[in-house]
Amino acid sequence: MINLTVHAGHFRPKQVQVPAGRKFKLRVANKGPAVEEFESTDLNRERIVAPGASIEVYLGPLAPGRYKFFGDFHPDTARGVLIAH
Repeated sequence: MINLTVHAGHFRPKQVQVPAGRKFKLRVANKGPAVEEFESTDLNRERIVAPGASIEVYLGPLAPGRYKFFGDFHPDTARGVLIAH
């Protein structure tokens, strides 16, 4: 499992290394006081994350490359990338 945190309109870490060619689970935890969303057009995913809650997103297998994601409620600051290798 790969962990990602969103707080105050920012994802941490901003870059996440993931295995190429294998399925994996991404856990997104919202440590902030407001709702946020994990969204990625590259990955075809869109999930709401309630404050103080976490979600699990099943992904892969991915080809090697970069896959952008963002938080729809803070699109200017809540940005990151999955790097499959």
